[in-house]
Amino acid sequence: MNIQKLLKIFRLRDIEAKLYEELFLGGTLSASEIAKRVEVSRTSVYDLLEHLVAVGLITETLQGVTKKFIVQSPAKIQLLIAEKEQELNDAKCVTEELQQTYNRNHISDKPRLQLFEGRAELQQMMKDLLLYRDITVFAYWPIKKMLALLSSEFLINFHKERAKRNIALRVIWPATQLSALKANQFLNTNLGLKREARVAPHDIDFSLGYSIYNNTVRFISSSNENFGFLVESFELAEMMKTQYDILWKNSKRLK
Repeated sequence: MNIQKLLKIFRLRDIEAKLYEELFLGGTLSASEIAKRVEVSRTSVYDLLEHLVAVGLITETLQGVTKKFIVQSPAKIQLLIAEKEQELNDAKCVTEELQQTYNRNHISDKPRLQLFEGRAELQQMMKDLLLYRDITVFAYWPIKKMLALLSSEFLINFHKERAKRNIALRVIWPATQLSALKANQFLNTNLGLKREARVAPHDIDFSLGYSIYNNTVRFISSSNENFGFLVESFELAEMMKTQYDILWKNSKRLK
């Protein structure tokens, strides 16, 4: 049973999650008993308990004159999750309205350039693609370098979400980096992940990757330089796509 996974949606701190888990497993406990179990001062425990009560995960009770605490039932937690789902749905409706207003007020023919540096920012840059649905991405991708830069865990989740949004991927990998495929099964070409892959000619190697989608070209370096940039420009996307098509025709289908 993974209580921690459930608690993530309530954005609890580690000590709050630990305290909740002790209560879940220990039954009805006083603040003093909890303080001993989690090795935190009684004063601090009261503050933590108050927050968990406010969130709705635990409740107070009296046994004689002693105040004790107990976790809410799973059914109550399901109601809390349902409330959060409704809040998310309401927020999505608002963002759709904001997007319409944004599109009206930010019309420009000028290319847009955004710079990113460091793993966290580069992962966010990758997620720009997930704003779209039902498109095809054309990628020139040094996969071994990108695994080192972005992490396999991130890429697994990223490609699952990409497939959910019906975003097809045509990707060219350098022949020198195909060893990464054996250790990372999620890279295999299959219909579920909507990926078609080819291998570039042996005399072509690269550490800088790029992807083309819509009117956007996204460049990303290896972990050695650890930076990337995203350009929104119809002309640049068109030019890069023309070059990509030539390389695609000269690349071998991945077996």
